[in-house]
Amino acid sequence: MHPWHRLTPRGRIVVLTGALLAVFGAFLAQRDLFWLGAFAVCVVLGALILVSWPVRGLRHERRIPVASVPVGTAFQVQMRVLGSAAVWPRLLRFEDVVPQSMGMRPRFALSGGISVVGEEVTYQLVGAERGRFRIGPLLVRSLDPFGLARNDMAFATITEVAVTPHIFELGRLRAGASGASAETHTARAGLVGQDDVLVREYRRGDDVRRVHWRSTARVGELMVRREEQSWQPTTRLVLDNRRSAHAGTGSASSFEWSVSAAASAGIALLGTGTTLELADADGQSLGPDGDRAMRAQQLISELTDVKLTRADSLAAALATPGEDRPQGSSVVAVLGRLGPGDLAILVDSLPGSGSGHAMVLDVDTFVGLPASTSQRQYAHELAEHGWSVVLVRAGTTVPNAWAQLHRAAEVLG
Repeated sequence: MHPWHRLTPRGRIVVLTGALLAVFGAFLAQRDLFWLGAFAVCVVLGALILVSWPVRGLRHERRIPVASVPVGTAFQVQMRVLGSAAVWPRLLRFEDVVPQSMGMRPRFALSGGISVVGEEVTYQLVGAERGRFRIGPLLVRSLDPFGLARNDMAFATITEVAVTPHIFELGRLRAGASGASAETHTARAGLVGQDDVLVREYRRGDDVRRVHWRSTARVGELMVRREEQSWQPTTRLVLDNRRSAHAGTGSASSFEWSVSAAASAGIALLGTGTTLELADADGQSLGPDGDRAMRAQQLISELTDVKLTRADSLAAALATPGEDRPQGSSVVAVLGRLGPGDLAILVDSLPGSGSGHAMVLDVDTFVGLPASTSQRQYAHELAEHGWSVVLVRAGTTVPNAWAQLHRAAEVLG
């Protein structure tokens, strides 16, 4: 950085004033005036040298007790600045770079020498928006005692924190064939004897150790034993993330309500033992295979990162790659603004022996507009085609919408 840019406004005034005094003193043969101006210039030069001297041995540690927080939650950041005997006593001002949505940048100052033990500062941030954010780097400004010059430096270390969707505790939903619960399906599967093994055709990628040779010989095609989780009900959780289907900004938008509802519904469904899939307008983002113990964490991670897309159809969200929807499966959808094409896709995607459940958002109400008659009509038509449907307006909480959906499912069941 150019020396002139390292001067503070005060330093620039002092050096210009000193230079003028020195010039006028020399021109008017006023020795005292000349030396006064020269002294002022020398003080500024000394300040530049002081702040430009490297701050050796200075380091910092930033600690965040949690790696993720639900949206709207405050959390603390602990900062420890450590020095060494080689650090000259000086005034140091620190500023930690934080996302604008989390609040004002924390600033603090330390004067004199910084010990090896260090100085600790704690500040608070709020995860106002969902997503993954970086905290840092830590900016350091070195100042002289008179505030005439400054030198800006920055540490390279950053810390990531995830702001996850707000998850509400919800009750169980009657999802599955004819409203059957997960426990019912599990009990039925347990009644199958060892001689009545459930089998299916071999698919590419299946483990050869699962080949059922007796059925293969009887059918004449390679058959494999179904995994235990295939006997569990399968639920596809659909999140409508089309940009055209939502309105509003920030945490009050219809999309953020949908993400929170999808996360809460997913956790509730996992609690029933169902095999959960997650899909949006871009396609399936979480398949049925994988570690069931990690499923909740994977679900929250996917919904932390989900963003609005320019896709204009829900076809990819409701399509199952490579196979038809399994019998007894269900669909739970959180839907934004619908159109005639969306209605046809939703009706066709309903499994023959399964069930469909939809929270249809009246998106216009999330930006203060009157309720949409077309959205209410689409919700009614979905219900006419066998879906359990609840129309959600702004101000409706996720637990209330879920309770209404549960009652609608009971009526159909």
